[in-house]
Order: sequence, then structure tokens, then C-alpha cells
Amino acid sequence: MKNSIALILSILLFACTSEPTQLTDEPNKNPIVETLEQKIKHHIEASLQIPATEKYEYEKYEAHVNGDDSLDIIITVNRLGHALERAINSDRLAKRAETGFMGNYNFFFVMDGKTKEISPPILVPSSAKAKLQVRFENIRTEAYKDILIDFKLEHGAFRRFFTMYNGLPKEVFQIMLYDGLGDLENKAISIEYDQGSYSLAKDILIYVGKLEKVDFKDPSEVYSYDPKIENTKVLERRWFFNDNQRKYFTMKDK
Repeated sequence: MKNSIALILSILLFACTSEPTQLTDEPNKNPIVETLEQKIKHHIEASLQIPATEKYEYEKYEAHVNGDDSLDIIITVNRLGHALERAINSDRLAKRAETGFMGNYNFFFVMDGKTKEISPPILVPSSAKAKLQVRFENIRTEAYKDILIDFKLEHGAFRRFFTMYNGLPKEVFQIMLYDGLGDLENKAISIEYDQGSYSLAKDILIYVGKLEKVDFKDPSEVYSYDPKIENTKVLERRWFFNDNQRKYFTMKDK
């Protein structure tokens, strides 16, 4: 009995004097903190599944686009490199170049300035040769800005209007800005805003525009050129915002 007690005491004494085993899953004492640029790049590449070898471009635009007092960021992404690679691999480089590499190569994200959360990607099918252009206007309310995204399709350009709902951008209107740039026959509009006739959101007034005449020596210049449009003051149509459906509508022609 004495021998058993002595054995137990020796084991306990050894356990007390032995050094504790170091845990391998100990939390990192110096966690890595991402910079804003790193967070944006990681989100873009993960969301769009962009490989490390791909060269792409992104740009940032700042404005208040929701109800808080923090400055938000609109991030545009252009994947012209991916468009070129796909065209080469399919042996259709010349054919794709004729249409400005039309496809799903332009996207934008919205980063909430307060939470730093970034939205899922919003696809804007358009020419990869032309980056998205971002503008801001107080349309729905004077408290914050709405997001206007301009994109190009060969000899034409369009504008999509977005407003924020529950932290995400929702498209409420789209209009063609011009068509036939550099051609003999063309069409263009000019946009103005007026007090809302059906809601607090401003009405969108579309006027007949006059597109400047341009002669391109290099056909690809059409994607980088921003033409001047003269407002003829001839009202073509008035659009009003419907709060229930969260979209712009217009009256039918009589």
C-alpha cells in the first residue's frame, strides 16, 4: 500500500514540475490587418474569380450614396485583358476587335463608407475597350447622391441610374445617350431634372440633342472619345418616379 502511495506521489510531483506542452493552435498574437486597397482587391478577385496572372484595372469614386454621414466608394472594374485573352484563345481576335470586345467585362461595386462592407459585383455588359464612367446626382433625395453609370457599345453610349435600397444599388432607369458617333446619321439626347410630379424624386427630362460631327482616323478612338452634345431645348419625353415599383415611367403617346 505504501509503495502504491509513493508511486502516485512521484507521478504527481513529476507532473507539477514538468514544463507545460505548448499548444499549436494558439491564436496569432499579431493578426494581419488589411489595408483598404488590399480589401478592395481581394474582394474583386474573389467575387469575379480573377486569377493572379490576369491584369485588370479598377478605379474608385467617392460620394454619399446612402443615408449615413460616411463617404461611400464606387469601385469600377475593367477586364480588357481577360477579353483579349479569350478572343486570342478562340482565334477570333479580329472579329471581337470589330465590336470593341463586347461582353461581360465591366463591373462595379459599392463600398459602404461606415461598415466598409462591399456589395456583390454589378455586371454592366458593354465594350471592354471603354471603362465605365461614374457620375452622381441628387435625384431621389437631396440627402444623398444617386449613382449614374455610363457605358459604351460600339458607336453609342448608354446611362444606367441606380439608387441605394437596403445597402444595395438598384437600377431605376436606363437611357441611350447617343448613337452613330462618327457616322453621317446619328441620334443624341440631353438630360435635365425637374421637380417630381408623382413623388419627391425628381422627374427626368429628355431633350433632343445634337451630336457633334467627328471623323475618326482610328476606329478604336470611338471608345475613348466623349462627344459634346448640344441641347436643342426640344422636349422629347418626361419620366417620373413611381415609389411603389421603384422605377421610372413615362406617359404613353396620345
